[in-house]
Amino acid sequence: MSSDIEKTVNELMKDKMYVLQAGESTDIGGISQLLVFIRYVADNKITEQFLCCKELVQTSGQDIFSSVAEYLKEMGLTWKLCVGICTDGCPSMVGSVEGFVSLVQKETPHLVTTHCFLHRENFSAKTLGQELKLVLESVVKMLNFIKSRPKQTRLFSILCEDMGSAHEGLLLHIEVRWLSRGKVLSRVHELRQEMIVFFTLQGKPEFCELLADEIWSAKLCYLADIFEHLNKVNTSMQGKNENMLTSSDKIKGLLEKIRHWQDRVSDGNADMFLKTAEAKYTDIIPVIKEHLEILEWNIEKYFPYISADQYD
Repeated sequence: MSSDIEKTVNELMKDKMYVLQAGESTDIGGISQLLVFIRYVADNKITEQFLCCKELVQTSGQDIFSSVAEYLKEMGLTWKLCVGICTDGCPSMVGSVEGFVSLVQKETPHLVTTHCFLHRENFSAKTLGQELKLVLESVVKMLNFIKSRPKQTRLFSILCEDMGSAHEGLLLHIEVRWLSRGKVLSRVHELRQEMIVFFTLQGKPEFCELLADEIWSAKLCYLADIFEHLNKVNTSMQGKNENMLTSSDKIKGLLEKIRHWQDRVSDGNADMFLKTAEAKYTDIIPVIKEHLEILEWNIEKYFPYISADQYD
């Protein structure tokens, strides 16, 4: 089946211009994997296909270039027809001398390069401000105490069941899976009372004090709310029908929302953040305002103005 699909894609690609999207990541076994997707026009439609997955021993720009070039040669494709490359912006991809993109540009100087919208949106959301950063770090410590120990996980699950909780456990926070962050924080908020009981039994008064603190909990609610909004935008920019124009519109819409939120927060109103509104949030208005300003600045930094005319 794999060979048949590969053959079909190869036939459709004959003498067509194409663009590539490449990303490298380490799998659960510690092995570096290079994933490459290809887009081209077929029957007057933009078609996207998975091109190849290559295991890498080294992850330098030269290694990535050699791996992709070898596969394209096997497929009978030429770099001359490659008109664009989208990457995650890491040094091995975009390095000015030995980066993957730089090496491809030596083969095809007219190449258009872009930094993946999903990664840029994630980068813009990373800067939280000191107070919110401390809250997130504390939550991660709590999760690690429970989730990294199988016995503790089982005990907490039994406790949740005995207390009639809506959930039987917490979700694990993993940095690489940034889209799960909002769900992780929401689950911690929902199981806050159960966690207080559990940490009391486990002799962790520092965790109990944080979870019982209304101001700290309000900051937790805000983090859950804002990451939920950011994750919705990120998810909406995924899919075969997405392109630079549609994604730019969504980022522009998010920026307008953030500016509107800033105006409302300045008036002491945070009702657009549902969990935060249910908590006693008035004391954290300055924290919310500071974070929204940082978020706006980061989005403008990572998403400079794009003129739609040249792409229409």
